[in-house]
Amino acid sequence: MTSRRRLKKEIDYVVSDLVIDCFTYTNLYQKPDDKEALEIVQGTLMLRNELRDLTNHPEKRADSESVKSHYDNIAETLIGAVDEGYTKLKELISKGK
Repeated sequence: MTSRRRLKKEIDYVVSDLVIDCFTYTNLYQKPDDKEALEIVQGTLMLRNELRDLTNHPEKRADSESVKSHYDNIAETLIGAVDEGYTKLKELISKGK
């Protein structure tokens, strides 16, 4: 099990990579008002806030297994959502070519 502090750092790191890649796409293809890319960024930042809130407030602190599973679920949600964001960004890039 990872520590709460480490998990929050990982959330920030992974989310920031996706946000930077979205802004790089908008600058590279000279589409600063690309609504789809900005929606990816907005959704990712909302996810970040939600996951950080869940990290700070585990469901059951007394039961160590439930806390461990809670943090594991947060990590899985993060990976799935960021993967989905990159899939959407990949589709935008392929349309832009």
